[in-house]
Amino acid sequence: MAAAYPGTPSTEVLESLSRYRAPDLHVEWSVNEKIALEVASAASYAGLRSAAVMKQVGLNVALDPLMSLAYTGVEGGLIVVVADDPGPHSSQTEQDTRLLAHAAGVPLLDPMTPEEAWQMVHLAYHISEKYRVPVILRPVLRVCHARAPVPLPGERTAGGAPSFRREVNRWAATPGHRLTLHRELNEKLKLLGTDSRVLDTYRFLAGAGGKSQRAVLASGVPAAYAFDILRLMDADGAVPLLVAGVQNPFNPEHAARLLQGRDLLVLEETGPFMEARMRHLLRVSGRLDGALPSEGEMTPDTVSLALRSFLQPGTAVAVGRAVEVRTSTGAGETPSGSGGSAPVLCAGCPHRSSFWALKKAMPGAIFTGDIGCYTLGIDLGTVDTVLCMGASISQAAGFYWAFASDPGEKQDVAAVIGDSTFYHAGVPALINAVHQGAAFVLMILDNATTAMTGGQPTPGTGILAGGQKGGTIPLEEVIRGCGVRHLAVSDPCDHATLLSRVREAAAAARSGEMAVVISRSPCVLETGERLGPAPLVDGELCDACLLCVEQMGCPAIATEDGSVRILADLCPGCGLCVHVCPRGAILESGGEG
Repeated sequence: MAAAYPGTPSTEVLESLSRYRAPDLHVEWSVNEKIALEVASAASYAGLRSAAVMKQVGLNVALDPLMSLAYTGVEGGLIVVVADDPGPHSSQTEQDTRLLAHAAGVPLLDPMTPEEAWQMVHLAYHISEKYRVPVILRPVLRVCHARAPVPLPGERTAGGAPSFRREVNRWAATPGHRLTLHRELNEKLKLLGTDSRVLDTYRFLAGAGGKSQRAVLASGVPAAYAFDILRLMDADGAVPLLVAGVQNPFNPEHAARLLQGRDLLVLEETGPFMEARMRHLLRVSGRLDGALPSEGEMTPDTVSLALRSFLQPGTAVAVGRAVEVRTSTGAGETPSGSGGSAPVLCAGCPHRSSFWALKKAMPGAIFTGDIGCYTLGIDLGTVDTVLCMGASISQAAGFYWAFASDPGEKQDVAAVIGDSTFYHAGVPALINAVHQGAAFVLMILDNATTAMTGGQPTPGTGILAGGQKGGTIPLEEVIRGCGVRHLAVSDPCDHATLLSRVREAAAAARSGEMAVVISRSPCVLETGERLGPAPLVDGELCDACLLCVEQMGCPAIATEDGSVRILADLCPGCGLCVHVCPRGAILESGGEG
């Protein structure tokens, strides 16, 4: 059994499993990461191998069951694939899952290439089943978004029949028994730290017999970068490069014995996990002493500069000097923060019309945003906050209560959330808002997909991970079940009607009623269909005020020699710009424009 919630860079794991799964493998897109882990844990209790897949911030959602699973243990092997996003490139944080694994008491494996990730799956199941613990496999962005050849396994061995053995003092342990289970977990981790297969993951990639008094300790992708850079420096035979594949439990004494008292540079992502544990054993450089930046992705340039400074002390190294390194970990990709075009909503995206309606109907409102491609509503001035999944609704309620006692003019508040995110974390937040008596406008952008992560289905579509038909959970029924009475559904391509619906919702919220508007139109990338002909710009009416360019952020609207043009090859014909232009200079067209 494998369960996941989509989130870059972890999404492709379950997509691959759904594409190539065996008949006896259940694969599902769960509503959120907590549920995914809970579903997988039950399969493990029944003796089956299972997996839960998520990105690093998804682990925050699943942390409650993970902490308990470490105590109760498992029966069949259970792997939790957590894809970290150093940088970060598409996340709210660049948090280091190794720290949470350490806090939870869960073993963690840190692959440096796709091939090693494949190999570590086998090791992770071995550890999980031998010690009866869940195991985290942590492929970071550059492993997840890379390709490498791997040997195909032989015939897949079918799992045994499920069988649940009742152990109330384990599976349903009360607090008194949890103390015993914690003691058992500590013993498991102690044994695991000296397990021969775990210690075998501490290995020299280069310079095992080198005479240098300086050495490098690395894990994950930075180890692959260091290997290539040492070769380019002709130092791979002289400078020992030790890689530690199992990061929790990390065995600093074993690493120190292998390194034989050498001065040490530690390369790891994202925090100083190994570095802090080696400092009492050897002279160590890394993030803590400023040899490396204390935040950000470990890029080839970063590793190169640190290696050259460490191995050639006193040598001036030009910061930012490019080092051409090509590894199987995708090192040639552009690191975050290095420039490039800012992301914008796609041409014809229905969210643009939804945001414009909010802006026109509720000027001066506080707009609480959420996690999804609609976070780009920032460009239209209709996203003021983004915290985490589902927080748009909770924060809107918080702003409502913060201003409720103000005797002055009431503060308008509007929350914006996508359909997938609403199913994920918005339902409890809406129940709480209605129960507490908050009154604001909630707009749910329903494009019938999880667009930001590649178009996975939502419970509202009734489609399962493998494309089969499942149960359909209509948004309207869920919202009414949460106690909402003012509910409207509108098509954002019908701009005038949507604007009217938002104005009605705003009036209801000002009168003390919770008001929800579902703005429903499919994602233009999913359908690939034209919505209408591309509009035309009347050059005589257009005064080049550039409101359409600067406030809409549509990639199909461009300027050329001071005049505005609609790029017909990019424009799917949503027609929003026709309504936005204050001069009426953008006209509907009967043709392709």
